[in-house]
Amino acid sequence: MIKPWPIIESTKGPDMSLFRIRINRCRSPRTGREHDFYIIDFPSWVQIIPITPDDQIVMVRQYRHGCGQIFLELPGGLIDESDLSPHQTAKRELLEETGYRAENLILLTRIYPQPAVLNNKGLTYLARQVTKVAEPNLDPAEDIEVCLVELQRIPEMIRVGEINHGQTVMALSVYLLLNK
Repeated sequence: MIKPWPIIESTKGPDMSLFRIRINRCRSPRTGREHDFYIIDFPSWVQIIPITPDDQIVMVRQYRHGCGQIFLELPGGLIDESDLSPHQTAKRELLEETGYRAENLILLTRIYPQPAVLNNKGLTYLARQVTKVAEPNLDPAEDIEVCLVELQRIPEMIRVGEINHGQTVMALSVYLLLNK
């Protein structure tokens, strides 16, 4: 039976502002040997599947520096320490990035995006009947284009790679699976 690995020692690594590295020396319960594991302490995040009354998904297109590409993805962002809850973060991010407001949010998924090295969670909220109430209010480091995509086009866009942002593909696939 699999058991948790006891942490023998935990050492702080580099602090990169957005994330921190931690090195955990752990003992294997099976072999008794010690091994070092690098953990990235990264903030948890939210994303939103915002659906308009006429069945369009409000998405954003933005440049992602890690891959050096422009991605079509769901709006979302990191949970700030000042946010009272992930639910509040989702409402705030949706309004800031797209100018759309959600009256009701339903928690759809709670995932660990890469548990081998990351300790954060990703939460996906479903927002139906969203309405445009403002223009986007972007952070200085954001450059976002708001796009409306017909819900019925989503499966084909995923299949051909037009939507290939991993977290977005996961969230939309779960939504489509649950709403067959």
